[in-house]
Amino acid sequence: MIFVKRIDCPEVLDLSNIESEAFKEYEKVIKYFMNNDRKFEFKAYSKGNVKEQLEVMFNNKCAYCESIISNVSYGDIEHFRPKTAYHSIDGETLKYPGYYWLAMDWNNLLLACDICNRSFKKNKFPLVDESKRKKRHDDYVIEEPLLLDPSNDELNIQDYIYFTEEGIIKYKDGLGNKGHKSIENYGLYRPKLTETRKILAKEIEDKKTQILGYLQTINTIISSPNPELYKDIIEICLRDLESVYTALKNATLPSSPYLSLVRNLTTEFFKTKGDAIESLIAEYKEITNRKRIGV
Repeated sequence: MIFVKRIDCPEVLDLSNIESEAFKEYEKVIKYFMNNDRKFEFKAYSKGNVKEQLEVMFNNKCAYCESIISNVSYGDIEHFRPKTAYHSIDGETLKYPGYYWLAMDWNNLLLACDICNRSFKKNKFPLVDESKRKKRHDDYVIEEPLLLDPSNDELNIQDYIYFTEEGIIKYKDGLGNKGHKSIENYGLYRPKLTETRKILAKEIEDKKTQILGYLQTINTIISSPNPELYKDIIEICLRDLESVYTALKNATLPSSPYLSLVRNLTTEFFKTKGDAIESLIAEYKEITNRKRIGV
């Protein structure tokens, strides 16, 4: 899971526009839930281009596990705060109504794979302090979720979770706190997901090892008494270095899966080695360009 900046709200969910589907539904739900606690059919969030906008926003990845949606499911429009009913833990009786006033609120919507959404999170929404839960639209309560919201710009998700070189997700903030509860409630520990991350983590570590190997070879040759004798070898190493380094950089693009894992494993590497590597690559390109124009 990684922070994703929320993009502009689709017109259909513009609550400031009295003609929008969201505004009309909001008025209906406020009136409906004055005397009822369930069985309202929410529709506004699934109209227009809402799902398409969420796919753009999350780069077609699950907001929770970061799997490419097309690889695991069709994808769900997920309500971070459950719209119909909620409970704090599995097995607890569902409590009605849910956060009905947020069913059509763009800021409450995420894109999730059906495994994270339907098999794990479902209607769970625990709070740090259950006595401070907002149960109606007009309650003046400031609640604090025990789950991490990947679109909340006030939280640094990396303060709560991290990944090992084996692709295992771990929490930083202690048992029962936000990192732990998010891993648990989103199912981010599940074996198949962990195995997929493990494979990627190994690929990342292999690329880093390859890059360091090329750097060592190049530096050894350059510091030798007659480096000119080995210029062909240097050029081959530079070419291969560029190829592997580019592949590693591409793994950090927003559209790449498991970006939180990748950044966890590469940030320090790029910080300490990036300038030297890019300088060598620039030198390689200059040599290549000279050869092309016959200099």
